[in-house]
Amino acid sequence: MSIPLPKPDAYGSDISRRLIERIRQVLVASGGWLSFERYMHYVLYDPELGYYHNGSKKFGAEGDFVTAPELSVLFAEVLATQVAEVLTQLDDPVILEIGAGTGRLAEDLNVALRAQSVSARYWVLEPSAELRARQQAHLSASEVEIQWLEQLPTEPLQGLILANEVLDAFPTVCFIKQGGKARPLGVVWENDGFTWAPGEPEKGLSDLIAELETSLGYVLPEGFRSEISPTIPAWIQSISSTLKKGAVLTIDYGLTEREYYHPQRNQGTLLCHYRHRAHADPFLLPGLQDISAWVDFSACARAAKNAGLNVAGFTTQGQFLIHGGVAERLGRLDGVTAFRAAQALKTLVLPGEMGERFKLLLLSRGLQLDPLPGRDFRDRL
Repeated sequence: MSIPLPKPDAYGSDISRRLIERIRQVLVASGGWLSFERYMHYVLYDPELGYYHNGSKKFGAEGDFVTAPELSVLFAEVLATQVAEVLTQLDDPVILEIGAGTGRLAEDLNVALRAQSVSARYWVLEPSAELRARQQAHLSASEVEIQWLEQLPTEPLQGLILANEVLDAFPTVCFIKQGGKARPLGVVWENDGFTWAPGEPEKGLSDLIAELETSLGYVLPEGFRSEISPTIPAWIQSISSTLKKGAVLTIDYGLTEREYYHPQRNQGTLLCHYRHRAHADPFLLPGLQDISAWVDFSACARAAKNAGLNVAGFTTQGQFLIHGGVAERLGRLDGVTAFRAAQALKTLVLPGEMGERFKLLLLSRGLQLDPLPGRDFRDRL
């Protein structure tokens, strides 16, 4: 079934056409089948034509989706209280934001921290040169001093590492259970377009799914489709090596392991966004739409413990904001500002919107931290 999407302009159409041809060449060189993980890497991160590098608008009303910091300054104000609890336990602390989007969170968070008389150096690790330029343009008019990095610091830091909507964009391995075995789902060219095709069983994937099923306590049923991300545990390990003392705060849409791999969730969590339309076809308009998969927070927690980090908190975004005092902050506003903030707040906290889909996972090293505001869901991890 075709999905009605707005037609791209000539510039966008040219980007997508060129990227399709580039991936087709890789397909031919790979024998006609390409793992979805590699396909996702090309369509998102090709240095010239990939979604995060090709200059297309991504955030806000003219883009493909809206992030929490773009909706309301109240998000950063509540977040600042949690950040301050970390920073005040450190000497000369650093905030390292991974992937800063438009730069809005960096701006609002710094303002909110100054209001609490808390200061820290602010670093941004942004691998996309195009997004980095947009962040620099946005923040040039503010009083926020930012240092941009091209890679993680070589010397371990004391501070807070912040990742807002980062892990969902990591290329993921898609799989299907067939004949009692886990087979990778990949990409082939058929009928003038990319489409899904299972590959042969691979030991690495088979081992990952065997470990997953042992943890779940049951075997995934025949025909079950989903994703698993070996990249995220590796990322957490590298982040842990960067953190001498402080915390890591990850905010993303995701589930616990038993929710993620529930037998009834048998089509996975892969999600695409184009011009604020959400759908599940990653082969439409390559290079022009975002592709993401929900985060398995149980896997994140295990990786953190293996890396020597403490799982200090886990809750939903709705719980965090409501119990973090967002309503009281809203009550201090009036007029049109209050109305707009209230509308944005609905999106941020309601269960059917971001409120339950988005989770906060707080990891720490060498700190004494209170649990995150709201109900503590660490027992579900």
